[in-house]
Amino acid sequence: MGLFSIVLLVVVVLAIVGLGWKIFSSGVLSGFEKVINVGQPLVKNLTDQAKKYVNSPTTGITN
Repeated sequence: MGLFSIVLLVVVVLAIVGLGWKIFSSGVLSGFEKVINVGQPLVKNLTDQAKKYVNSPTTGITN
């Protein structure tokens, strides 16, 4: 894990040096917004399914 962290840090530093801080940070924020926009419908769908499951009457249970 330590080697992976060092390699990741070196790659990020080289990307910042090569692109510049402003372009690098705007690219990271743009990617973050895309992930959030894709994830919202998925979370909403899962929430709706959970609500349906909880609110549905239990069937097949015998006393």
